[in-house]
Amino acid sequence: GTLATNSVDSAELIDGAIDDSHMAAMAASKLTGALPAISGASLTGLKAGSSYFQAKCDANTWSTFAANTKLPFNSTHYNVGSDYSTSNNRYIAPADGVYYFHFSIYTANADAENGFMFRKNGSASGIQDNHNSISAHSAQGDGDKTLHASLVVQLDQDEYVEVYTYTGSDFYSGHSCWGGFRIA
Repeated sequence: GTLATNSVDSAELIDGAIDDSHMAAMAASKLTGALPAISGASLTGLKAGSSYFQAKCDANTWSTFAANTKLPFNSTHYNVGSDYSTSNNRYIAPADGVYYFHFSIYTANADAENGFMFRKNGSASGIQDNHNSISAHSAQGDGDKTLHASLVVQLDQDEYVEVYTYTGSDFYSGHSCWGGFRIA
């Protein structure tokens, strides 16, 4: 025999009659009651916010560094995703994406100038100013300053970003930090 249209509804179904193999999709609005715990390991497609850090130095001292010297940010305030390496002072991208980085570096005008830059995979090419070099620079006035810079950059998995001096520069580690996070 053939059932009449709309002659079977939920009252005629026995418990367990509809299992995963009989269900193609369900609207989230249909979910009610207590839901089971979800492991983060089961989630896929995570992008923004899945990795972020803020690095600092473990000492509060003045240092003078030659041009093209990587700054010693060897400690972290936080390191979600563990993608910042304190052993080599670099952030390594955990996945392809767009990332935002920033630094705040406390420096002094005891030199003729102070300059700092980001480097991607060891190079400043294409990610800095028009000369592919400086992210933040000071050559004016007396006294201490905090130089700030930011960078939005596409990274592929395992590419890395670091902070370097551009010129011979003073650096006070106690008031300096850098950090970043994935935005897309």
